[in-house]
Amino acid sequence: MNFNFEHTQKIIFSPPVKKDDAKLTGRRIKIKNKDYMQFEHISNNQAFHENILIADLQDFFTEKILKYKQVNIFLTDAHYIAFNKSGIISFHKTKDKPVQIKSDEHNRSKNYIINEGDNIPALIELGIFTKDFKIINSMYNKFKQINRFAELFDDLSGKIDEIYKKYNKINVIDFGCGKSYLTFILYYYFINIKKIPEENLKITGVDLKKSVIDDCNNLTEKYKYKNLSFEVGDIKDYAINNINKIENINIVVSLHGCDLATDYALYNAVKWGADIIFAAPCCEHEINAQIDIKAMRNILKYGAAKERFSAVLTNSIRCNLLESQNYKTELIEFVDISHSPKNLLIRAVNINNCANRDEIKRELDETLRKFGVSQTLYNLLYNS
Repeated sequence: MNFNFEHTQKIIFSPPVKKDDAKLTGRRIKIKNKDYMQFEHISNNQAFHENILIADLQDFFTEKILKYKQVNIFLTDAHYIAFNKSGIISFHKTKDKPVQIKSDEHNRSKNYIINEGDNIPALIELGIFTKDFKIINSMYNKFKQINRFAELFDDLSGKIDEIYKKYNKINVIDFGCGKSYLTFILYYYFINIKKIPEENLKITGVDLKKSVIDDCNNLTEKYKYKNLSFEVGDIKDYAINNINKIENINIVVSLHGCDLATDYALYNAVKWGADIIFAAPCCEHEINAQIDIKAMRNILKYGAAKERFSAVLTNSIRCNLLESQNYKTELIEFVDISHSPKNLLIRAVNINNCANRDEIKRELDETLRKFGVSQTLYNLLYNS
């Protein structure tokens, strides 16, 4: 059986010979400048993917067609149907016009900062990639989250260039790094995408859990990441305990810092004069425990409503506080809420100028008074 699959854009294996088998759909994608056909089948409401090089598609097709009665093959200029009749395969060209597939429809990887196939050994160790750098199906949402973070970071590529030009170095602290998916991605981003020499980069991950820190340091040693290190530490006291070690912190990251941890991370960043701040808060218990407004009791009596309202209020206060400290600040969606309800990201850039900081302070005072709450970052900046 010979068929030229070189210009194949899409393949649909269906219907299956056995009812238990699933429909198999493939679309052309590009990974690291190589052409693949990405196949998808649905099992137990979960999508599974397999990438096959176009050069290997003949062998894949020969094996798979035995499980299906027919296959639709869409080329750039033609549409064929392959039939399986008792193991005998025949191809018939249809009179249909070829399907026009938009480039962004059949190449989902091309707009990603991090792509399937990228040589990132740490993502194998952390369970995102297989040993041949393919995405593990159950970790696809985590892979998308990693890319969303990388995209939001890359939005500030110009600012990062300015920082590097000014200091000839990039110094990053990641508070509450956990397993450090994103810390390792930052290292990859600066070295491989921004092309910053390794000796001019320093990234430090900080977390309370010694076992996690030990695992992360073992990975840095294994893969010889020279200026990526991890330390056991508390966000609250980190600046005080490391005062002699801290110099020109350019970027502070704090993702999913629980409750007040985000406030201390932001406070440290402001006091260090960090150029860029990324913080994805969670578990805003402080205001949730205080808020009790008579005019809103009928709304806030519902736990979920009170939790969401408290989170929005807390993070809006934080954003205003950063603006009062000369930061241009955004509150944006980090990941789709269908993947996580903790989906807000504070992104702030130091602009060294805030014309209305006194006005922001007065408005914040009024907000806190009306809602009858106290807020930790406000107290650290103004009452400590």
